[in-house]
Amino acid sequence: MLIDFSNMVQVLENHSVLVKEDHFAEKYVGRYFRATIKEQVCIKGVGLHTGLETNLYLSPAKENTGIVLRNYHTKEEIQVNPFNVKSTVNAVTLSNGSWDVYTVEHLLCALATAGVTDVIVELDRNEIPILDGSSIEFYQAIQQAQVIESATPLEPIKILNPVWVVSQDKYIIAVPAEEFKVTYTIHYEHPDLRGRSLYISLNSEILAKEILSARTFGFLKDVEYLRSKGLIKGASLDNAVVLTDDGYVNNLRYPDECIRHKVLDLVGDLYLLNRPIIGHIIAFRTGHSMDVALAKNILNHLQQNELIRKK
Repeated sequence: MLIDFSNMVQVLENHSVLVKEDHFAEKYVGRYFRATIKEQVCIKGVGLHTGLETNLYLSPAKENTGIVLRNYHTKEEIQVNPFNVKSTVNAVTLSNGSWDVYTVEHLLCALATAGVTDVIVELDRNEIPILDGSSIEFYQAIQQAQVIESATPLEPIKILNPVWVVSQDKYIIAVPAEEFKVTYTIHYEHPDLRGRSLYISLNSEILAKEILSARTFGFLKDVEYLRSKGLIKGASLDNAVVLTDDGYVNNLRYPDECIRHKVLDLVGDLYLLNRPIIGHIIAFRTGHSMDVALAKNILNHLQQNELIRKK
């Protein structure tokens, strides 16, 4: 098929639109319309915690399918949403009650950035591959598969009133704003990570440039303990930033790579909602557990507002 690259898009037989150039929303992460991918793409890698080699297939899906995890062997499925989260210990685990899938957040961040709302994620193990420890390789694979926009508008979730989660001295709050932005503060016992904050307005282009390449991180002193618990079997210097008490074992991609990765996790965790957000997320020493709790609270508030409008 001959493609005319003088136009930005090509109209396909099903009246979806194949995006040839970045076609993203300006003030939030994602697109103005629902989207899937044109072709199946296979991603191979080891799981961070299981250490097992995994084959993951991203496949096109019908409009309004959402993001669906599918077991390659049994074909059972898990719908991606915050209420299907089973665990947030060291990663986000989704479950349908009989099948669990670990470490979904990096893939979800890549899907959010690409603006993909409808896709089948089929895997032959029970953990999403860690790849290089960031989201950039997932994003590149999605670009390779090519994104197709439908004609159906995608309404972002606009934060109209504050929504929050508080746990002791930690908190995460979503407040009204005219764009999607994040203020994130971390605090670890490390010279570079004590009270470090990052404020950033985010759309897909900024995420791809400034956040997606930031890798997961951990302390060298915690490795033996985590492995004794059956975790991080697939971790290495190739897929994680490893910190000593006052430095790093490997080189950084950004001077503040660790806090950028926390923002990456946040975006992935909130994409359990499968919709973009317009609002300001203020996070202080939070993590997966509170991110997911916030996503649930946002969804509950959204449903309550919709009920009020219908009365």
